Amino acid sequence: MRKNNGRNPERGMALILALLALLLISAVGLGMIYMSATESSINTNYKDTQLAFFAMRAGLEEMRDRMRSNSVTPIALPAAMPGAANSILYITNPAGAADVVDPITFGNTYFDDEFCHESFVGSTVAYVVPGTPCPAAGAPPAGSVAAYVASASPFTNTASSLKYKWVRITLKQNGTFPNALVDSTQAASSQVCWNASTNQEVAVTSLGQPTCAAAAAAGLYVEPLYLVTALAITPQGSRRVGQYETASLNITPPPGGLMLDGNNPTFGTPHSANAGINGTDGSSSASGTAPPAVAGCVPTGAAQPAIGVGNAADAGTVPPQIFRPANFTGQGASPSVVNDSASLTQWSTPTELNNLVSEIADSADQSYTCGIGGAGCSGSYGTTAAPQITFINGDVSLGGGAGVLVVTGTLTISGAMQFDGLILVIGQGQVVINGGGNGQIFGEMLVAQTNSSVAPYAQLPAFPNPSPSFVWNGGGKASINYNSCWANIGNTMHYMVVASREEMY
Repeated sequence: MRKNNGRNPERGMALILALLALLLISAVGLGMIYMSATESSINTNYKDTQLAFFAMRAGLEEMRDRMRSNSVTPIALPAAMPGAANSILYITNPAGAADVVDPITFGNTYFDDEFCHESFVGSTVAYVVPGTPCPAAGAPPAGSVAAYVASASPFTNTASSLKYKWVRITLKQNGTFPNALVDSTQAASSQVCWNASTNQEVAVTSLGQPTCAAAAAAGLYVEPLYLVTALAITPQGSRRVGQYETASLNITPPPGGLMLDGNNPTFGTPHSANAGINGTDGSSSASGTAPPAVAGCVPTGAAQPAIGVGNAADAGTVPPQIFRPANFTGQGASPSVVNDSASLTQWSTPTELNNLVSEIADSADQSYTCGIGGAGCSGSYGTTAAPQITFINGDVSLGGGAGVLVVTGTLTISGAMQFDGLILVIGQGQVVINGGGNGQIFGEMLVAQTNSSVAPYAQLPAFPNPSPSFVWNGGGKASINYNSCWANIGNTMHYMVVASREEMY
């Protein structure tokens, strides 16, 4: 007789529950695998877009570096607006012979589809609103494009090259971006300059000048503003386009051998029969040494002041302090001491001068902090072949150099040394020349006291009286010789970014 087991209907439930649990665990596992794959894909895509972004920035920085006159591989900067010959310049960076980078040809993988979104009067290219692709007619005009320049970045023209493909440079017009005019009261075709004294972009016609070069020649502290654009595309297809607006500093004081910018300056003159200051542009030193040449620049030979001062009263008080007036030659009768107040309008307050010092300090090749009243600094201040911008916060004893030298403390010069360039002694406003030998300066020097002589050396509201101080002991055949090429050398040694943006279309 078969016995009835009441649990028979439940037989196999454990297997079903185990299978359901396994299915649930499998679903969770598959979900985690999918999420992990998605996360990896997101990370990969993010890394690729970042690769494109920083490659684009690398392109912008290569162009900015090669704009410098003292670059290892300098470029010829455009001197006219698009529409004129050689007014558009590209640096190209292919990944090999098969990677054809031709940004002005419509249909090329790396076609410049940003140019038509910039308006240049005279370029013959119609402006296209951003967001709308550039047509074939929107290509940069071939007659305006200079020969492509090869990139100098590592591994260019190989598969390992940086992923930026080209970078373009042009001058900027007032209407280059029609929805963001620099000056709505000026014509769209007006060239845009950078005003270093006010840190502003300005349409040059508002200054009454046709070009930035003409405005600078007229004594205005402006430099041309350049628009730099770069395209980067990775092998995976990530694409980034970015732009800089960049300009150089204008750091040249009014022309002359020595500028004493202040009130009632102290000028201790040498008794040497040969030491002196020559304001004639391009003059040789007192010892007969000719100034070293600056590539692409020729001194004008014009007679400028041997000594420039900031007001009419100082033009009367400085000459009696000069022991040998015949050794101070240049504009006008000897001693050549001229009231330069009309030309010093943007160098006329401690605030203006200290703002300039801050800008130079930010872009200096070498910076030293030495303190005031101590032993002073020693270091490298550039060479004639490799000039540099040097900022010294404190005192220094100068043994030679080249470029631009800014000293906030006391500048001491001794013996036979040579400096080619611009020396700005702004802060304590004190210069001491000991002995002299055949020490010589080709360029220009400006001295101004803008800060208190008592710690913490706070900025003064106005130039103190008396100031600045220039004490020349001994002399030998030491001399300061005005040279416009060396005085202006700093204007093309560094280009600063005044605006940057990324194009997101």
